[in-house]
Amino acid sequence: MYIVILGAGRVGYMLARQLIDEGKDVALIELNSDRAKTSSNNLDCLVLNASGTNLETLKKAGIQKADAFVSVSESDEINMIACGLVSTEFSKPITIARVRNIDYSDSKLIDKSILGIDHLINPDKEASGAIIRALEHGAISDVMKFVNGRIEMRDILLGRDSIFINRPLKKIRNELDFDFLITVIIRDKDSIIPDGETILRENDRVYILSNEEVFKQIYILEKLEGMEINKILLIGGGDVGANVSEAILGKHEELPSILGRLKNILRNKNKKKLHIIDKDYERTKILAERFPQALVTCQDVMDEGVLEDEELLKNDLIISATGNHELNIITGSYGKSLGIKKAISLVLKDSYRHMAHNLNLDVTISRNATVVNSILKILRKGNIKNVYTISGGKLEVLEFTLSDKSTLIGKNLSNIKLPKNTLIILISRGEEILIPFGGLVVEANDHIAIITERESIKKLEGILVE
Repeated sequence: MYIVILGAGRVGYMLARQLIDEGKDVALIELNSDRAKTSSNNLDCLVLNASGTNLETLKKAGIQKADAFVSVSESDEINMIACGLVSTEFSKPITIARVRNIDYSDSKLIDKSILGIDHLINPDKEASGAIIRALEHGAISDVMKFVNGRIEMRDILLGRDSIFINRPLKKIRNELDFDFLITVIIRDKDSIIPDGETILRENDRVYILSNEEVFKQIYILEKLEGMEINKILLIGGGDVGANVSEAILGKHEELPSILGRLKNILRNKNKKKLHIIDKDYERTKILAERFPQALVTCQDVMDEGVLEDEELLKNDLIISATGNHELNIITGSYGKSLGIKKAISLVLKDSYRHMAHNLNLDVTISRNATVVNSILKILRKGNIKNVYTISGGKLEVLEFTLSDKSTLIGKNLSNIKLPKNTLIILISRGEEILIPFGGLVVEANDHIAIITERESIKKLEGILVE
């Protein structure tokens, strides 16, 4: 597979590195000379220091033979124009554009016949979606959903009193009367795919696969009981904050007359209470009009005494979603230290997440990682339904459906030669969820989830599309 990427910023660089490590052929176009030089020195791919809206540059990058063109420059307009140019001049590559402007991404004009964009990725929508999923599950961990939400994978940091530490996994599973699978262990900077003999340690971060009811039991045993979140403090009213607010409160509709006001009161009676803080006065005016159910205040959260307000500390959850990602980490951690029970923070780099967890944040959402995951989901061969990255992209979780023409059909799992450090973590067949074991025979249309190292993706894709 050959991919041309326009833009060597954080997302473009991260995506290129991920694809190169998987054995994909990549060309990278970047107008900024410093970024182009950095990419050329650190990435094993063709790097062109030129404009991505120039036809000759695109040809030098090999667009005529490319399977995909991904435009993630800093400009929405350039991303859309570049995709339109590629679509007009070349029939082969699919086009993917990152578009930050919500008005563009919501527009009905975003259509292949007009602008040539096959897939549009909005980073704010991706990030806000991840925040909302975590909020829906008690803000205890990030949530990865499989089989239309019936099965989930969540991460837990093991404390000193954890029931999981200092014993082999197979012994723990035999003692507990519910089904779960520990799929990955993050220990210091290492990623471990465990087996039955693996012994967990204090401060291991483990990714557990199970269903909603089992997680409730695990949280009780780990003293991570979920709490009902009714009062939420949201720091940052930008596009991410607005999306999250809409998910919490719903869209406001003007209902005239006394009856209309009564309907509004009844409809909002049991809804969560939301307090939005943003330092931009004009933005707070817009938010107050858009979300009259919320309390909206214009303040700089970094001003002395703002977070120490007794009313603010009565909130169950603080969500930090400003454009300053270091501020988000500090604000969430400080809010928790003052007594707010739960904290979710939006961060830019996936590498920030480990630091954030050490600062007692419950959930950290990486904006870059959510965008890269969405793009990888489109680029993956086979019937890929979901792609999640773990440990800074070192590991990937793929969810896919076997076609009725797959050569894997009729084989025992033990007879399928999977790449090193690859584990089948889930198989669903119709309404049935199956625990993978060596003698299980693969059938057409099986729904499968696999975790693997990124270096094994190329080989794994070859198996999936056989």
